[in-house]
Amino acid sequence: MSPVKDVTYVSDCSLVVEDDFSVRETLGMVLEAYHHEPLLVRDGEDALKKLGVSWPDVMLLDLSLPGMSGEEVYAKIQSEFGKVPPTVILSAVHEGADRARFMPGTWFLAKPYTIEQLADILFEASSSRGAA
Repeated sequence: MSPVKDVTYVSDCSLVVEDDFSVRETLGMVLEAYHHEPLLVRDGEDALKKLGVSWPDVMLLDLSLPGMSGEEVYAKIQSEFGKVPPTVILSAVHEGADRARFMPGTWFLAKPYTIEQLADILFEASSSRGAA
C-alpha cells in the first residue's frame, strides 16, 4: 500500500498511544508544557485512524496495549503508511528495551521516568528525520 498523500502535518505535534487513562492525560499535560500539541489515543486502532489524517513529529508508544501490542502497532503503521514517525517506546515491562530493539530507529524510555528524561528524549526524537 502506498503512503497517504493528503495527511495534514502539524508542527510540534506528538501522538501518544497509551491505554492507561491517567498516564495518557498526564503525558498530554506534560507535552503541552513543552509546547507540543498532544494527540491522545488509547490503542493501536485509534492510532492508525489518527495517522490517516494527521502526521505527528513524534509518537510515544506503549508496548502493552489492548488489541495490538506496541510492536504490532509499529509494524502496522510501517505497512500501511510506508514509514513510521520518530517513535519513543514507553514501557514498564521488564523486557521492554529488548522488545524495542526490534523496531528500527526507536528510542526507549523505561517507566517510571522523570519529566526531564521525557523532555530530553522527546527533543531528540522530534529533531530526527524519522524512525523507519
